[in-house]
Amino acid sequence: MGKTIKEKAYAKVNLFLDVLGKREDQYHNLEMVMAPLEIHDVLTITKMDEPGIHITTSESITGRVEDNLVYQAAEYVMKEENISHGVRIHIEKNIPLAAGMGGGSADCAATLRGLDRLFRLKKKPEELEKLGERFGADVPYCIHNRLCIARGKGEELFFLKRKLNIPVLLVTPPVRVSTKKVFEALDMRKVENVKITGMTNAIYNRNYPLIVKELHNALQPFCFSVYEEAAKLHEELKAYNADGYLMSGSGPTFFIMDKNTELLQRVQDDYRHSHFTKMTKIL
Repeated sequence: MGKTIKEKAYAKVNLFLDVLGKREDQYHNLEMVMAPLEIHDVLTITKMDEPGIHITTSESITGRVEDNLVYQAAEYVMKEENISHGVRIHIEKNIPLAAGMGGGSADCAATLRGLDRLFRLKKKPEELEKLGERFGADVPYCIHNRLCIARGKGEELFFLKRKLNIPVLLVTPPVRVSTKKVFEALDMRKVENVKITGMTNAIYNRNYPLIVKELHNALQPFCFSVYEEAAKLHEELKAYNADGYLMSGSGPTFFIMDKNTELLQRVQDDYRHSHFTKMTKIL
């Protein structure tokens, strides 16, 4: 057993997500404000003398291990860099699967960062970003885990020099959402476009009431049309009159913001037995 390192893979939420249109490569052009959360997975990566990639997780991975982004990223890097050693990667899962918080992308990005450190590849963040694009639209963002505007399919990043430190409650209904299905349900004629400048100005001015007011996710209604559990949760959350709440990404996780953490605690108590819930904060 060789050297071992650990990498944290931080979840994200979209404070703002707009869909501008479909691209020729079948992706959509998006405009987003992405923010890292305190909640994270932990990857333990160990160099092995014998070749091979061994993935273990604290939660069972659905499907073949070869389809996992962590495996694919490790396989690609080992091959491209002619690394004769093997690796063992253990993923301690804290981010729910298929929940709109970028857990798989974060784990993939952490793998790229971790292998870079473990094998002293000395790649620049921009190189890791470019590498990450091969494995998913959110992976370049997850290389950095910083508040940013993301455009294109998510690979054009513009960092915002702000720390928000906003407490949030995450509530995830017991359903795994397929991003592909949500985008298949998307009808550009029904998309409500909103200018991103309202949110970016609110962030620059650290204007909490305005941040709450400018929360926007154009994918919400299309997720609701496919997954009634997400639509039901959205309706139920209205009753709490929190400062703000929004579905993250393609869903189904909602993040709820309120300066009164006792209110967040009450919501958590109401859902802790039926949903995944986690008190965390936007970094």
